[in-house]
Amino acid sequence: MIEVKGLSKRFGQLQALNDVSFTVEKGQIVGFLGANGAGKTTTMDILCGCIGADAGSAIIAGHDITEQPIEAKKRLGYLPDVPPLHLEMTVDDFVSYAAKLHQVPINALNTRVNDTLQRLALTDVRHRLVGNLSKGYRQRVALAQAIVHDPEVLVLDEPTEGLDPAQIVQIRELIRSLGGKHTILLSSHILSEVQNTCDRIVIINKGRIVTQGTYDELTRDLSQGKVFRLRVARSVNDALTRVKGMSGIVHARIEDDHGADAIEFGLEKSASENAPEDVVRAVMDGGFGFRELRQKTKSLEEVFFQVTK
Repeated sequence: MIEVKGLSKRFGQLQALNDVSFTVEKGQIVGFLGANGAGKTTTMDILCGCIGADAGSAIIAGHDITEQPIEAKKRLGYLPDVPPLHLEMTVDDFVSYAAKLHQVPINALNTRVNDTLQRLALTDVRHRLVGNLSKGYRQRVALAQAIVHDPEVLVLDEPTEGLDPAQIVQIRELIRSLGGKHTILLSSHILSEVQNTCDRIVIINKGRIVTQGTYDELTRDLSQGKVFRLRVARSVNDALTRVKGMSGIVHARIEDDHGADAIEFGLEKSASENAPEDVVRAVMDGGFGFRELRQKTKSLEEVFFQVTK
């Protein structure tokens, strides 16, 4: 539904994008992550036809944004990082205005506007001025202008920028509700929001795609081996010594942030599936007791910093 192939873009001496390629399948929500200046907004601007690429192509719902811009844009809804709001208009008037710009047929205009306001919980404020709304409601109005023409593809650039935690949760739920019906490319610097919202993740750094996949794929592929947290009943230091002496253990340490009874240990990638049970058996045989064994996973933040450092 979105297909990016070999995009490159230079601004003077700055190589903003270098052979960027990724796809977003129909109905997916894909998170697009990168530090400031990594190339996120440049990529999105090219996808939406705001600027041209020096090389490569961007396909929106089967239409090349350069060769077939009108057909591509008919199928595209765009929320830029600075929402294009008219603060002096009422919500109803603004969304109707956006629908007309997107060439929604006049006989379907009222129905489309009403459906959009209902989907985004804006019906109760439809007669209020956009400029008098809270930032959270303004962001809903900005989303409304992006979906009022019922596009197949949505490109959302930092949709939760500047919102408070409660507003972020509300916008996240709205975006989730749009998935499936719409194909969504979502950029954000709030990593936990991407982890909780998106089906797949694409990470860009210094104009290049450095990794992409589901959260589980990224954490698995970037891990040296499985990592576990083991809680024992007594003599944690002696238990640690025993664990460190076992074959297949990459590292082992006292995990201070989970109390004095917890040991973190990592296994070699080649370790057998029974290796965690062998560790538990060893500490029990040593008389240290056993309380809990839990596998640890990397956070998206850890993945992000590992591939962009």
